[in-house]
Amino acid sequence: MVNFRFVSAIGISSLIFLLGIFLGQAISSYNLSELKQSQENILSDLVGYGLAYSVLSKQDICKVDLQKIQKKRVELGQKVSDLEEKLGPKNPELLIEKERYQIYQIKEYVFFEKVKEQCNISIPLILYFYSHPCDECIAQGHVLDALSGKYNLTTIYALDYKIDNPVLEVINKKYNITSTPSLVINGKTYNKFLKLDEMEKIIFQK
Repeated sequence: MVNFRFVSAIGISSLIFLLGIFLGQAISSYNLSELKQSQENILSDLVGYGLAYSVLSKQDICKVDLQKIQKKRVELGQKVSDLEEKLGPKNPELLIEKERYQIYQIKEYVFFEKVKEQCNISIPLILYFYSHPCDECIAQGHVLDALSGKYNLTTIYALDYKIDNPVLEVINKKYNITSTPSLVINGKTYNKFLKLDEMEKIIFQK
């Protein structure tokens, strides 16, 4: 005779398991929707700043709140990282949003290059190219985290080398990116792993 309690326990356990899967998917979907909305907001801001750059005078463009732009992009980057950890780097929906996020990063990078040149201000701009799987890329990421934490740098842009997009392909060719990890620091390419002290020398050599 089948033990009723045993069957009930299995049924309840199965129900809890299925509910867990459903809730996990629901939360991931909500997070993706939130990510999409955040990206749309940042895109609008960057388009606005880009137009402002061509219209405003030098004095006005140099008064743009760069930290505000950086803060939004850093927060969005954290959302992308969190979702990548939850869903995995090959999740189709995540890859689409990740590609869009990387394009936004490049938009900001190009905008900051112009502001840096026109306003004669010192902003360390770093492009970081990585791929999956890549142990050295993980190590380089940790070095960049340490650099960012030590100097409060928010102009580090992480780009997935293997994402297929025309803009990313142009960036790869422009800076002659041939392997991962690779770094572009203030316009100069380093196709190798860099330690913290090496990066500090490059950034602060002036």
